[in-house]
This record gives sequence, C-alpha cells and structure tokens, in this order.
Amino acid sequence: MKSNKILFVGQTLSVERPFLDPSTRYRCFNIAYALNKRGHIADVITLDEFIENMDIARQYDKIVFHRPFLKNEKFIDFLLKNNGSERIIADYDDLIFDVTNILSLPEIKTRDPYVKGTANYISRNAAACELFNNFSLSTTPLSNKVSSIFKGKNVKVISNALEDEYVDLSTKLFNLNKPRKYKLGYFPGTASHNADFNEISNYIADFLKENKKERLFILGPLKLPYSLSQYFHRIDHVQETVPFNHLPYIKANVETIIAPLGINEFNNCKSGLKFFEAMPLGCRVIATAIPDIDRFDSLYLDKCHVKSDWEKISLKKQFSKDTYQHELDKTLQKVGANNVAKIWEESFL
Repeated sequence: MKSNKILFVGQTLSVERPFLDPSTRYRCFNIAYALNKRGHIADVITLDEFIENMDIARQYDKIVFHRPFLKNEKFIDFLLKNNGSERIIADYDDLIFDVTNILSLPEIKTRDPYVKGTANYISRNAAACELFNNFSLSTTPLSNKVSSIFKGKNVKVISNALEDEYVDLSTKLFNLNKPRKYKLGYFPGTASHNADFNEISNYIADFLKENKKERLFILGPLKLPYSLSQYFHRIDHVQETVPFNHLPYIKANVETIIAPLGINEFNNCKSGLKFFEAMPLGCRVIATAIPDIDRFDSLYLDKCHVKSDWEKISLKKQFSKDTYQHELDKTLQKVGANNVAKIWEESFL
C-alpha cells in the first residue's frame, strides 16, 4: 500500500496537552502512531489549531475529525464545502449524536437539570454528522446507531487500541511481581458513575465483611453510598483525577478492578477499555457485560450479565506467567495498535 498523509483532529479541552486526554489519546494519537509505523505520515492537532490554520487541510489525503460538532463558523464553512467528501471522516467513541436519547445520558438531570446545554451539544454533533459520509466508531453498537440514524453512510468499527509503549510498560510492571496492596479497586474516571457503583455496593460490602483485613481503593470522583458507611474507614478514596500516564503504576497495585455500568443505550455503546487497559497489567477485571466487553474471552475477565453475577467479587484467582502471556496475546489480537491500524487502512485507504 502506498504511503498516505493523514491528519487526526482532536476535540478536547486539554488544548495545551491533548495527549493527556484519554479520548483524544485513544482515538487520535494511538492510531496515528501505529499508522506512522506502518509507513504513513499521520499527524495530530486539536480542533482549535485546525480552525486557526485550515489551509493545512490541503496537505492531507484523509482528515479524521474526532467528535466533530458545529461550534465555529469557519469550521461549519469547511464542512459545508467538503460535504460528503471521501477525504473527511467523523470519529465518535460515545453516543453523543442521538437527539432522541439525551435523557439516558449518565446522571444528566444532576449535571444539567434543564438539559439545555447537553441538548445543544448533542444537536450540534448530530448536525455535523449529516455532513460526513465516512464514519469510524469505537464499538459495534455505536456503528449500528450511526447506520440507523444517518442512512447510507460508510460506517466502520475502529476499536480503541493499546499503543506498544503502553503494553511494554504494563508488561514490565507485571514482571516486577510486586505484592499488590489492594485486592479490589474501582476507577470511575468521571463524576457520572454514582448510580453504577451504588447498584453493586451490597456485593462490595459482602467482600469487605468476608475479608476483614482488606481495603477498597477508589480513584476518581464518586459519592460513596450510605450502605458502605460502616466500611468507610477501610476505603482509600482519592478523588482527584491523575494524568492518564500515571494510571498504569496505580492500577498495578490492584489485584481485581471492578467496572459496573447501568444498562441503557448510552452505556451499551461504550468501549470495553476498562478490561483491556487493565489486563496487560495482570489485573483481573469484573465488568458489566456491555457488548464491547462481551466480545472478549479471557481468564482475566469475569463478565456480569445479571446483577447476581457480581458475587464473583469474592472469588480469588491466580494465574501463571505463561497464562498471562497467552491471555495478553489474545487481547492484543483485538486491540493491539498495529492490528487496529491495519483495519483502519482497509476501511479508509
């Protein structure tokens, strides 16, 4: 395949350091780096940078806009001039373009009581989608939503991918074979998972009751439910967010990571990265079986299809290094950056 020039345009509030924004990192940087290794020239800039220097578009064969929405007149004019062009690709990793589904967004009425700001944002995403013919989506349910809402589009599933450097670091941390301080950990990431955590809090209480010397580690904003109040002194809760590149060192200190999600259309479209970020670190993961989690079959993954499946929290599992390597290879077949970049090539070049 001949070399192509590809520009990834990231939509992020971290304008100064977009690499530290997890969504931009997964949807732009990781794939761009892998495409460079495959002989292409792939660059990443922010949408603000693109708007300030739109002439740069002439230098590229393909331009991927991550989470494009109509927020700027210059950008709107660019999309209108390139309406339906094969050069431009819209990329989404969340269900943020379906105007009929706004009220199912996580804790929407708490974060935006009148839903006005969110409705405006979703509407601008939906309007942008009308101007694209090519789409890359992080999960199959998300791609199905695009196909059902915007008829006749070229829709491809491009999974979130693990870059080689992340895998190498994770493997090194695993091979240190250090004792892990915590048997159980939770990493909510954003302040929208109170209800998800509360749904399984009784199983966490059972774990803490049965394992009187163990502590629960939580990293991220979360309102602890009253049902766990008698165990608050055994919960180490760090509410501040930490840089993405610090997470492997923190997760490597946890044996089992839990990833509960409520069942709704928004969560159904989410990525299974809670599993495949943790697995290379040798962490066991117990997760709600959303479709992008359910596609994995791993000894390091316990999938919860019904609420009672969360009883698995109390199970103890240990694996050999040979088992770890086999499971890692299986996981990377689906989310290794080079394999995902190859799918990207086949889809858009």
